[in-house]
Amino acid sequence: MDLTLSPYTVGRVPSPGAKAMRRNENRRPMIDSVPAGQHDGPGLKTKRELNRTDVNSLWPKGASKRARRPPAFTLIELLVVVAIIGILASLLLPVLARARDKGKTARCQNNLRQLAIATMLYEEDHQVYPIGWPPADGFTGTYFPIWYRQLQPYLGSRTNVSGRGVFICPSSIQKAQPDERMGSALREGGFWGYLAYAQNCYINGGRRDIGSSSVRDVSGTLLFADTDGWDACLYPDGDPSANVCYRHSGGNERSTETDRGVKGVKAPKGRANVVFLDSHVELRRDAPKRLFTLELD
Repeated sequence: MDLTLSPYTVGRVPSPGAKAMRRNENRRPMIDSVPAGQHDGPGLKTKRELNRTDVNSLWPKGASKRARRPPAFTLIELLVVVAIIGILASLLLPVLARARDKGKTARCQNNLRQLAIATMLYEEDHQVYPIGWPPADGFTGTYFPIWYRQLQPYLGSRTNVSGRGVFICPSSIQKAQPDERMGSALREGGFWGYLAYAQNCYINGGRRDIGSSSVRDVSGTLLFADTDGWDACLYPDGDPSANVCYRHSGGNERSTETDRGVKGVKAPKGRANVVFLDSHVELRRDAPKRLFTLELD
């Protein structure tokens, strides 16, 4: 047995396996150490030459090139993916729609709260509430006094501006009127395009002398609420002119008891935002007459 020690095995006796590996290494041609063109055998190449070699030239002749392509989706797999995406979309879209409706409902409540605060400031200055609908002698001039003009100075505008801004619920989407010259486009703003709320008909409806001193139930008397925008005054459920619009939480512009000619499909009754004289806001399913009267009932 050859016990000759190599520099790599100093201090220990090489095993038969290690010895065989050294014999194989001695037989392997030292490609890197031989200059280009002086290889021991034909067909040998340096590492640099191998790196420049076209990989396709190493492919066996006659072999199908289809096997070189990466595996693709089958039709069944693609259909399964499409079905999963459809299921996820059907689950997410209603959730997103509800979230968007809640966002608009919150903006609507903020609008009503601003209108209530503006009304308080107006009442402090004039000792009466704004006019819900003018009396017979109140239609003077083009911009006669009415609540959606009288409150404008307390909201940063002028009394010759009718509604708009916080007077419009973001969910009040209707088709534009012919005189708006918008074709069949949809826009916010109720029936007339500038108003989507109305004032309690019991507060200066056809008169101008009711102020805070006339109210006996401040926290139980509503001031403004959602409507389809046709009327300036708000009427309770069950009234021949009932016009509270339950457009939120599944309703739309036709979710009222009285049909004002609003175009579109009538949706089921949802909920309506209502602000009271003490400026608190509620999202309600109904608006009975007891919420309109000024007495404690």
